Amino acid sequence: MHNIDELIENVRQNEQIAMKFFDIERCILSIGRCDQFVSTLTKEVQKQFNVPFVWVNLINEAPLSHLVETLEKTVGLKDRVLFTRRSAMIDAIGVGNKTVLVNQDIGRYWEVIPQAYRAIIGSVAISPLTIDGELVGLFCQADQDVSRYDPETKDTFLLDQLSIKISICLSNVTAREKLEYLATRDPLTGLLNRRQLELMLEREFSRCKSHNRDLTAVFIDCDAFKSINDTLGHNCGDEVLEYIAKRLLKHVYKQGLAFRFAGDEFVFVMPGKSYDQAMSIAESIHDYLQSNPLRYKNNLVPITVSYGGASLLSDTPSSYKHLLKLADERLYNYKNNRKRSVPTKVFKFLNKIR
Repeated sequence: MHNIDELIENVRQNEQIAMKFFDIERCILSIGRCDQFVSTLTKEVQKQFNVPFVWVNLINEAPLSHLVETLEKTVGLKDRVLFTRRSAMIDAIGVGNKTVLVNQDIGRYWEVIPQAYRAIIGSVAISPLTIDGELVGLFCQADQDVSRYDPETKDTFLLDQLSIKISICLSNVTAREKLEYLATRDPLTGLLNRRQLELMLEREFSRCKSHNRDLTAVFIDCDAFKSINDTLGHNCGDEVLEYIAKRLLKHVYKQGLAFRFAGDEFVFVMPGKSYDQAMSIAESIHDYLQSNPLRYKNNLVPITVSYGGASLLSDTPSSYKHLLKLADERLYNYKNNRKRSVPTKVFKFLNKIR
């Protein structure tokens, strides 16, 4: 009778656990954004199972590379999402698809554990997340209690089932976000496209104007770009554009947004920044590119850029389109004033290798 009672009690406990898993699954199934997915998933697992530390490890390469920027900028996800090398994940769980439980020598797994938790946790459960059979992440739960995830006494069946369901939901979320990413981004540089520039500017122009807040837009384009394309080929031209885009992102990151406008023209927009502040950033980009040529095959390709900007408070444009028009006009005034001197370095280099 005692054994039967224990069996019935175990069945009841498993039913309760299954219901909790169902509640988690129900919460995450309909989510379409990865930041909301990670936030909801980790909070629900913490709540349902009273787990102190829950986080997700994701790779920062295909097929998840498009998520990195959004997740890194999302407030509230610190220590809930960690980007990790795929090789480190494989070192942690091996090549299988089973959850790994660890309560000894946890230092071996530090690369997949947020730094804030490393000195606290006593045991951890590490479950693989896959998309199309390929390892793309880990779902991790940890506790100060060394017995919570003891590999000698605990079974991983339910955790393995949970990781499968999380993987399916993650696949759906990333597919949706990939479509959105492709619709809003320039495929070569990864910058936001012209359509997104216009949508963002229209919104920010009205908002900044109503709050008497500055808004600055700056055009940047590559000097002698056609000549670079004609002499070194379109592959080199593409690398030049990617090189400029990366530098643009590095300077504008957390201060504004960068866009590819068309061809070799880029725009960055800085809400709350004055004309002088934005021009200082444009000058920094110009100086860096001029001092750091692009290495292409066996050549060091010199790159110079021209720029021009306009701002809401200093130029009082009538609309966001007028703001862009003023910035574009100043770009071409800048190019014309420097037409003989700026591209000289580039033309000398191109003539030399022709």
